[in-house]
Amino acid sequence: MHHWHSIVRRGAAAWVAPIVITGVMLGASREVRAQSAYLHALEAAQADHDQPLQTADDTSQAPTSSAVANPAPSEGYLFNLQVAKSFGQTLADQGIYIDGSYTNITLDNVSGGTRTGAIPNGDAVFGINLDMNKIAGVQGAQIHFYMDDRQGSNFGDYTGTGLVDTNQTYGPNAAFRLQELTWDQSVLADHIRFIIGRMNDLPDFDTFDFACNFTDFTCANTAFFYNNDANSAAPVSAWGGRITFKPTLTTYFRIAAEAADGDGFYNRANEGWNLAMTHDNGVFLPLEVGYKTDFSSSSYPSQYDVGGFYDNTGYNYSGQLFAKTGLLEPVANIATNAPREGVWAQAAQMVWRPDRDSKRGITLFGEVESMVNGYTPIQDEIDAGMVWQGPLASRPHDNLNIIGEYYKMGNALVNYQTGTIIAGNTHMAADMEVFEVVYNAALAPGLTLGPVVEYIVNPNDAGPETARVKNATQFGGQLVLTLPDLLGLPTLARVN
Repeated sequence: MHHWHSIVRRGAAAWVAPIVITGVMLGASREVRAQSAYLHALEAAQADHDQPLQTADDTSQAPTSSAVANPAPSEGYLFNLQVAKSFGQTLADQGIYIDGSYTNITLDNVSGGTRTGAIPNGDAVFGINLDMNKIAGVQGAQIHFYMDDRQGSNFGDYTGTGLVDTNQTYGPNAAFRLQELTWDQSVLADHIRFIIGRMNDLPDFDTFDFACNFTDFTCANTAFFYNNDANSAAPVSAWGGRITFKPTLTTYFRIAAEAADGDGFYNRANEGWNLAMTHDNGVFLPLEVGYKTDFSSSSYPSQYDVGGFYDNTGYNYSGQLFAKTGLLEPVANIATNAPREGVWAQAAQMVWRPDRDSKRGITLFGEVESMVNGYTPIQDEIDAGMVWQGPLASRPHDNLNIIGEYYKMGNALVNYQTGTIIAGNTHMAADMEVFEVVYNAALAPGLTLGPVVEYIVNPNDAGPETARVKNATQFGGQLVLTLPDLLGLPTLARVN
């Protein structure tokens, strides 16, 4: 604890100038009434903890709330297990908030791919969030500590997609690890937020709040964002920092800097509890500008953002081209410090509501991502789909989710794979498509069960091939348990 306070004290002088400049730009010192209106709107947004754009099983982006709703079974649930509200409130009064979740996904590849069969795997997360204002009188400060344990095999080994398209609960290998240890600070009436420590970019960049309604890598970060750089994507963490400027409640500019590990991302020894930086060999710099609303600020919530990343880890991978896939390089030698750079644009818009008395409705979304520079497994990715919150009036907490994903594979990858095919002169497809439908049924607050169907065209595992796989079909389901909602615990989640 003293270590974190020393970090804040040492960094205070460095923050004076940007804070003062930003304060002048925003007119914070002169616009007291405007600031009060901003805080009032912020409190309303934080109280709106049942947003339509909220992640199904990850509460890292959920607004802060001092209490969790306790809906009766007649309000759309089959039963209610919120028995720990009093215990949780006692802890919250002391500034301590317990968080956690468990997700199990079991899918059966019934046809196509490289082989048929079923694979279960799971992801367990446990965290503690500390309100440092209550604990130590540090206004606007929080500490977040999360552990993660993943077990199970890779669905991509059956579908032929490798790590390009697999489920959200796999990888990068079965391990128990530190997922986050951060100091989270809000200043200037929350117009500026910064976070430093052991972190990852899961809730911060190139994502939608509802992304984890789905089972594959669209959850949290897309395959494009995950595979095309050396960043420590969730659940692996790295040392870094992120700052968000919010001119208004609904607009933001966000930038981060994280240590990157070019060839050790899948090294189990480096992704568990090894907090040293000896294996880091570069820096990952993502940034994003956006506009985002919820029901506290709009009748039809939306999200629009553009962003990009810069990764300078280079290609010194001792005979490998792509650090995260282990793909042998398609040319004699690649050893360069040339960076990798990618860009994206996202949009999500609620377009229909059956009434104004509930938060049911249909949200359409889409995104386009493209590489600007660098040898990468995926050149472009396009995703589009729909989230229907509460398809039935009697089931307002259920959601129906449909998505289509298009991948244009990198030319160097396709050329290399074509050269490794043994069976005839078959050329690898330069693209891959994924279609998925998930219906998440809310059995109780914090407990959902969702049947899943997924169809893949031209599966590609970004590795050396012996034959071309034309398609794969999977059926299965996902079970999601979110501890605070399940037991009725107050929450103090990290807000980006």
